[in-house]
Amino acid sequence: MSTGPIKVGIIGTGIFAYRHHRAYKAVGDDKFEIVACANRSKEKALAFAREVGIPENAVYTDPIDLINDPNVEAIDVLLPVQFNKEIVEAAVAANKHVMIEKPIAASLKDATDIVAASKRSKTVVAVNENWAYHPNVYAVAEFVRNGGIGEIINFTYDSARPYNPDLPYHATKWRQNPEHPGGYLSDGCVHDMAHLVPILGKFSSVAAFATSTHSVHVCEDTLATTIKLESGAIGVANFTFCSAGIKKMDLVIHGTKGSIHLIDEDKIELFDKSGQLVDNSCIISLKEKAPGNGLSDVEGEFSAFYHAVRHKKPLGVSTEEAYHHLAFIVACLESVRTEQTVKVDKI
Repeated sequence: MSTGPIKVGIIGTGIFAYRHHRAYKAVGDDKFEIVACANRSKEKALAFAREVGIPENAVYTDPIDLINDPNVEAIDVLLPVQFNKEIVEAAVAANKHVMIEKPIAASLKDATDIVAASKRSKTVVAVNENWAYHPNVYAVAEFVRNGGIGEIINFTYDSARPYNPDLPYHATKWRQNPEHPGGYLSDGCVHDMAHLVPILGKFSSVAAFATSTHSVHVCEDTLATTIKLESGAIGVANFTFCSAGIKKMDLVIHGTKGSIHLIDEDKIELFDKSGQLVDNSCIISLKEKAPGNGLSDVEGEFSAFYHAVRHKKPLGVSTEEAYHHLAFIVACLESVRTEQTVKVDKI
């Protein structure tokens, strides 16, 4: 097994590459070393290389050249998601570890092919859904899976993100001309799925309505859903990117033996079967086993990736789970179009 820091090549040196650079530094120089980058714009690639300290001979305009660089051990893909399949398959063929951004692909067909590639690969294929790396969410999921509130009966989820036309991410061409289902809606809602699915289990079917409020989002930006879980439990989930200043994720789960209230990824309230608020330390103690090794968000996913590569530890989300996240959004959009209940596609 290789030792020392993982030598990373970054494909795509736009806005988020700089966020990734900060995360790599936070996780530690003993864990990661950025050794190459690629961008079809040589100027943008060189600007990032100067910021990070990559030598000019490791700056590429063709992603395949970076993948074939013998000094690169792992590929960090920061391209529009319609390119994920091509890059994953090339990385797997080159026996390189690879991370891609969410949603997993621009279609369920491509997502299926990525899952297949990950299963045959001898290397790690990761989907970077950073909300899968919030320790409190992991703790709640473990508690619920272990029967802490009995069988789930019902849940309600409300996810609000404020309208902010000044966010630089809105201006990117791939968001203004999205090829992935639902555009900004799916790009954002898979975050919520990374919270919900570990806690609730997989989704079976959905009935949905959607509206579009702000033109900067291009596609629908508010989604209301009624959901049946594979377990048979039912609930509702609402998502909007149009709130007036409010940013909040609020989940209430009612079970046969109690209830849980999770506010954002920070506050956990536990109620017993008589409805009394009780000590939540039995949940909080489970955070220690979270896959981010004490870190959260992008830093957590990179820490988990390091331990997956070097020590064969599990990631916070598998490619199969990432497929399910996208499949739910696809089912929602079909329900919006038909005004019918739609089954969530299974791989």
